[in-house]
Amino acid sequence: MLMKRNDSVLLIIDVQERLVTAMDSPREVINNCTKLLSVARRLNIPSIITEQYPEGLGQTIIDVRQAAGKETQYFSKLEFSIMKNEQIRKEIEKLRKKQIIIAGVETHICILQTAVELSEKGYEVYVVSNACSSRDNLQHAFALQRMNRNGVDVVSSEMVMFEWLEQAGTEEFKEISRKYII
Repeated sequence: MLMKRNDSVLLIIDVQERLVTAMDSPREVINNCTKLLSVARRLNIPSIITEQYPEGLGQTIIDVRQAAGKETQYFSKLEFSIMKNEQIRKEIEKLRKKQIIIAGVETHICILQTAVELSEKGYEVYVVSNACSSRDNLQHAFALQRMNRNGVDVVSSEMVMFEWLEQAGTEEFKEISRKYII
């Protein structure tokens, strides 16, 4: 299963001020989420950003908000899995895409529960390992293994970008590779 731009939705989960700074490798998560959002915008791939209890954990970190642009929809939530939030679930259904690319925090909580439930509902789910994190790297590693055993593909940010691009030599490829890859 290759990721295809026309079939994809990018889902950024809970990359918030008070959460992301407590993660293992926060800068890597922020940078890769930002790249993914920027490339998704350039390729007209819809993006959704969630925020876990923003009143207490703060809003999405500024770098990610800037990369997201005005088209990206934001949703507040209390649920760990976005599939338990009716508003977010309906938005994903409305987009009518079969592939969900997931990044954010925490890998072993919100990412895992969301990815497994989306997979159970028949979506092709891809978790971007270098754009996700947990407070403890062991939790992150166990979550990636568990998701992989349960039908969720674990990928890297470059896999996502190159599969969305499909070929070299185009203007899109030149622009994206210059800005976000090389």
